[in-house]
Amino acid sequence: MKTRKRLFAVVQPIGHRPYKDRANLHFRDNTELTAQLTTYARTKWPVPQKVAVDIHAKQIIVDGTPRANFSLHEYRGHDEQSAALPGVGA
Repeated sequence: MKTRKRLFAVVQPIGHRPYKDRANLHFRDNTELTAQLTTYARTKWPVPQKVAVDIHAKQIIVDGTPRANFSLHEYRGHDEQSAALPGVGA
């Protein structure tokens, strides 16, 4: 059984700056990741008929044309940082 990953995605439309709001993701496999990113992309591009996510190319494709790139990032853990740096956060 696979463990669930908790990441966030930064979405940057091609030729523009990244969106300020991030896609908060909590997934087990690529199928769930694709579904969650598609749901996020529909909030940014509500009118198009077809929204697809290419996990390997890290692109969001709207109506057959790549519209945005995305990158996946881990949340920073405050517990690991406190353990590594004694006296911080105490």
